[in-house]
Amino acid sequence: MENQITRKELCDKFGYSLTTISRDLRAMRANNEFKKYIQKTGHRTVRIDLEGYRKFLDFKEQQYKKAL
Repeated sequence: MENQITRKELCDKFGYSLTTISRDLRAMRANNEFKKYIQKTGHRTVRIDLEGYRKFLDFKEQQYKKAL
């Protein structure tokens, strides 16, 4: 997990709102496969593995397509 970034950096990188990122992180924490990519280092400090978030977005897209 070398490429760890903050929620704000994710917002800037992907162009999503902070609310969307927070919602995605909640979903990642609820999934055993993806919760390992989130590291809470303090009360309000959260670091997210960039590659893990990309994998989560791919997973989310697959789930969406499967639901159609």
